[in-house]
Amino acid sequence: MALELVKKVSSAILFLVSTPIGYIIDGSLLILLLVFVLARALHRERLLALAAGTKFGPAQKLFVCTEALGRLFASLAANLPVLLIAAVLSVSVVAIGETIRKVEASIEAASRIKELQTVLRNLERSLKIAEIRVLSTQNDRTTFEITYFDPENQNSIAETRTISIDGRDIYIDAIVLNFDYSEIAAGRRVNIAIPYRVFSDQVPQINGISLGGIDSKGIPYMFHRADEDIYGIAPEVYRERLKELVQLISSDTSARPAGIVRSLYGSALHKRVNTGDRYELRVEQTGGLTLRERFPF
Repeated sequence: MALELVKKVSSAILFLVSTPIGYIIDGSLLILLLVFVLARALHRERLLALAAGTKFGPAQKLFVCTEALGRLFASLAANLPVLLIAAVLSVSVVAIGETIRKVEASIEAASRIKELQTVLRNLERSLKIAEIRVLSTQNDRTTFEITYFDPENQNSIAETRTISIDGRDIYIDAIVLNFDYSEIAAGRRVNIAIPYRVFSDQVPQINGISLGGIDSKGIPYMFHRADEDIYGIAPEVYRERLKELVQLISSDTSARPAGIVRSLYGSALHKRVNTGDRYELRVEQTGGLTLRERFPF
């Protein structure tokens, strides 16, 4: 309670002495003080003049205002030591408040990093993420169906899409996330590959077609986990930190400052396919992707 009070007072002082609105408030209070002092002095002298039956003209008003301002500044000068002590106390409160905030931020950051590390450990798991069924290879154009599974719901079907692409040599490309230089990795070697596009012998990599596999929140289905499969962290915290992690790895701009290197898969998975072929797309605990024949012919 006391720490919260110190932080609030510190924030209020900082607001008043370091923001444009704070300057306006300071100036307004100073003007109000001057108006109050002058109005009170003029009112008192006017009453005295009325009682004495003397004139209270502009010259007398100017003299009263000058005298009132003189008394005000003299009072401020007399109380200068008190004002200096108040200023020192204010600076001390601000310093203490900032220290408290920095300590709390440091503790919160350490807790956040620990939670992200636990999220990463939960992601290091071998599992089937999709099945691919080749529907047609007529006229040297491949049409296939890719079905993604949701690990959070007993591997129920999360998404199915049909993709057509020129060529029969199919390559599945992936973004590889390397966490080696990130404090999130906790000193371990961690790679995670996320499949994201398909290209072929006739369609260059740069013109590849998106594979999908992302939910409405932008999180890959392969990152989903059922409550009972999440360890070391509360399920709701896992999902909250997972969203944060996905935002962090969404681009080089956000990933690199965190020590995470995003790169294209060094050697994309390759298969020459035929109509009726079925494959299982898996992510391995080592961070790589594999494409296995589900029903070999």
